[in-house]
Amino acid sequence: MTAHDPQGEGAPEQGQGEPVPSAFPPIVADVTSALFRQFLDLLPDALIVVDEQGYLVQVNAQATTVFGYSREELLGQSLDLLLPERFREIHRRHAAHYFKAPRLRPMGIGLRLFARRKDNSEIPVEISLSPLRVGEQLYVIAAVRDMTAQRRAEREKALLLQNLSVQGELLNQAYDAIIVRDPLDRILLWNRGAERLYGWPAQEALGRISTRLLKTGFPEGEVAVRTVLEQNGQWEGELTQVCRDGRLVVVESRQALVRDQQGQVLATLEINRDISERRQRERETQAMLAGHLSLLEQLFEALPFAVALVAGEQARLLLANQAVRRVWGTDWPPGLPFLEFLQRHGIVISDQRGKALTPEELVTLRVLREQQAISLYQEQVRRADGTLLPVLVSALPLHVPPEALQGERLRQCEPGEPLALVIHQDVTPLKEADELKDEFISIAAHELRTPLAALTGYAEMLLRQTERGHGPPLATWQREALEEIQQGTARLVSLTEELLDLSRLQAGRLQLQRLPANLVPLVRQVVRRLQPTTARHQLTVQAPAEPLVALIDPHRLEQVLTNLVENAIKYSPQGGPVEVRVAPERDGRAILISVQDHGIGIPRHQQGQIGGRFMRAENARAWGIEGTGLGLYLARALVEQHGGRLWFESEEGQGSTFFVRLPLLREESEEGCEQRLDSEASAATPGLPEAGA
Repeated sequence: MTAHDPQGEGAPEQGQGEPVPSAFPPIVADVTSALFRQFLDLLPDALIVVDEQGYLVQVNAQATTVFGYSREELLGQSLDLLLPERFREIHRRHAAHYFKAPRLRPMGIGLRLFARRKDNSEIPVEISLSPLRVGEQLYVIAAVRDMTAQRRAEREKALLLQNLSVQGELLNQAYDAIIVRDPLDRILLWNRGAERLYGWPAQEALGRISTRLLKTGFPEGEVAVRTVLEQNGQWEGELTQVCRDGRLVVVESRQALVRDQQGQVLATLEINRDISERRQRERETQAMLAGHLSLLEQLFEALPFAVALVAGEQARLLLANQAVRRVWGTDWPPGLPFLEFLQRHGIVISDQRGKALTPEELVTLRVLREQQAISLYQEQVRRADGTLLPVLVSALPLHVPPEALQGERLRQCEPGEPLALVIHQDVTPLKEADELKDEFISIAAHELRTPLAALTGYAEMLLRQTERGHGPPLATWQREALEEIQQGTARLVSLTEELLDLSRLQAGRLQLQRLPANLVPLVRQVVRRLQPTTARHQLTVQAPAEPLVALIDPHRLEQVLTNLVENAIKYSPQGGPVEVRVAPERDGRAILISVQDHGIGIPRHQQGQIGGRFMRAENARAWGIEGTGLGLYLARALVEQHGGRLWFESEEGQGSTFFVRLPLLREESEEGCEQRLDSEASAATPGLPEAGA
């Protein structure tokens, strides 16, 4: 479609050959005068003037803004330019009908009208029509108003109303009591939750002052609550309120102020939840816990052995029972570190042979540092008055959540600090009984040596003399009997030696002949000697090429290693590998030897007892594995005499790994070694020579 020339020059054709007027009447020139256009430009709506043929003869400035065309692009164009294509046909029919009976049609009559912009976008519009007759020519003045912003606002308003309706229903259906109060505390909203809780229906509650209606009791006074609300805009706490039937309820209340843009308070939102039953259960639970706690405290104080709860690597005291004073001979004040307590009161802790223990060896500090349970460790407490008290020490690391640390003393524990329970048991009566038993064992062991030596000697003599042809040959059953006698006496001799070592150890007469020695060949020698004793086990050694020198008694350390490897063979009856590893520790201060098997393992509930005298695991007896339970006890004692440590890790059915840690000898002169050996010999407990040793 081409433009319509308002001056009549070169009149184009419209549509399908329809003629276009060649010139406007003289009145059009008046309509399009500059003064009239200036007036039209001042109007807030887009204004267009259309002739009977549907051509634009005048537009104002607002029309160019609404439709995106310039004035020159609009004048003379068909009105179809501003109509979406789907509305053009129906518009022509309506236009023809309108020009036959023109009339004033205002805006806002409910029609959903749309206009098309230059960029082909559509906008919602409202249109008012006013006929204008100039002479014989009829025109229509259309005021077009862009309704985009208004339609958007209407949609937003409808959505807001919908949301408010949903929110109002949600508030009404909420289980909690929800109350909205005006600045004078008059109730504006009272939901169904409030009706259920307090018993007043909404029509009776609305407009009343809430604090008077509910006889609200404030924990710290109403003024304090209002002050917090003013300052923070919200408050949380517990209130007591009275229901319609006189019941007193405890509610968990949350209150918040609603302010306008100027900061003035419009209302107070209050949400209350009934916690009366919960508080009653809590009071009953607290009463029950208080009774249990009282009973536990009485039991704790009545225990015959000293129990202390310590915290931190320095073992600060948190809790202790009365028996702690009996062990130490003085009070251990809460909060005082263990070493400081010992130094302040002149207390010395030593091993069972009287050698003073270093801080690294003290069970109370070790358990906090290593975070591993220690059971029945023997120590001696030398009090300030010189009295000596033998004790068994057990320690257990505790992993307690912070919320469980209640009470003034327990709160002194810092977050993440290690905790441990340390038990000292006075074993003076047991010690006396042990001394009698040890004396009996020593006498019995010595008395057994002579007849055992005779039995062994005569059995060997009979076998040897018969082999040399002296006397009549032995029958098969006689030879087997003599060999059984040899094996039996060998086991008795081994047991006798263990009993003698035990008696020497308990009497403090087990002396070490220590000298610098390379542990690697010693370990290999033990493994080579024991490999022929078993066909079902493969004994291997992993050790570095460089020497690892320690100050040891080679005979006694060989006794320790032999016991550990023999145990690995004995307690893996199904066979399999036995792996021995020797390596320096990362800090270069010690040597670590490990012996690992894949045998029956040790039950977890018995691991704390293994290593004690005559102690053996239940599954070993179930497998029919023989033993006395002395070998590991002696091995641990010998390792500790070397200044080392012996421990194990085990899982029943999967095997065990025993570890020996010994101090590494580094660049120590021969003179220094001799001085160290002399000092150890002078510190040893003197004893009488052993008869028949």
